[in-house]
Amino acid sequence: MKYVVLAVLALFMCTQIGWSYQPSQEYLSVAVEPGQTVWQLASVAAGDDMDVRQVVNEILEDNGLTGTSDIRPGQILRLPIAPGRAEQVRTALARQLVDQ
Repeated sequence: MKYVVLAVLALFMCTQIGWSYQPSQEYLSVAVEPGQTVWQLASVAAGDDMDVRQVVNEILEDNGLTGTSDIRPGQILRLPIAPGRAEQVRTALARQLVDQ
C-alpha cells in the first residue's frame, strides 16, 4: 500500500511539473523588409525585459551572420522572443514599416 501511495504521489508531482512548464524563449521567423536593420529587429524582439545588445548577438548567432550588415530584403531571420509575444512583435514590426 505504501508503494501505491508513493507511486501516485510521484505521478501527481510529475504531471504538475509538466503542466507548469513553459519554454523560457520562443522564436519568430520574419522576412527582412527594405531598410530594416538587425538592431531594429532586435529592439522590437527584445521588448522591455531584455538587453537589445544580447538579442542582436543571438540573432547573429542563430542565423549564421557575421555582422549586422549581412542582412538583405527578403531574407528570413529567426528572432528570439519571450513566450507569448509573437503577435505583439509582428504588430510592432508592421507598425515600424508604416512609420518609415
